[in-house]
Amino acid sequence: MNGPSPTACALPALLALLLAGCGNLLTSEQPTRHHYLLSPIAAEPALTNRQTAPELTLGLVAIPGLDTDRILALGTDARLNPYANARWPDHLPEVLASVIRRSLEATGRYAAVREAEAGVTEDWTLNLEVREFYGIQDASGATTAVRVALAGNVACGGATHTLRLSEATPVAEERLAAVVAAHQAGLDAVTRQLIDRVHTLCAAQTGAGS
Repeated sequence: MNGPSPTACALPALLALLLAGCGNLLTSEQPTRHHYLLSPIAAEPALTNRQTAPELTLGLVAIPGLDTDRILALGTDARLNPYANARWPDHLPEVLASVIRRSLEATGRYAAVREAEAGVTEDWTLNLEVREFYGIQDASGATTAVRVALAGNVACGGATHTLRLSEATPVAEERLAAVVAAHQAGLDAVTRQLIDRVHTLCAAQTGAGS
């Protein structure tokens, strides 16, 4: 009696390969990405007449290297190192523009706060550049602190004022959650500096109250 044909023998092996290939597509071996949310500060609203309050346009960009959704650390060799599988919900400029805009709105000092759009001009304009927003790693690779720095200008009352804002926040322990918490704390501190600085500079120009 003749045995099974070579073709018949090859079919089970081919089927097994096809099923294995489908399994690789359906079951990813890549670790899960974790997305971390940054929140606006809970400011105490000022007693401002919204009908006479200025409108504010916010523009925000990031220096090269920081325009990414990766959560980053700066090493001792000047390399930007991404934390494994850790990301912001969007690229950093979009994330920070949203958070800072909502923090400014919460102060109650503005009739409206909008992100910059072509052809839209409001009473005041605030332009910011993110210059630092990363962990600081030591020679062993441990994150010791997080640095946040913004620079730019605010135009109000016919004058333009330069802004330089920065904060360094220690990292409590070598865990990603602690690194993200330090980013949030640094952003909170810099946002409060921004709110106070803009109010001081622009109230002097416009005679606005608190």
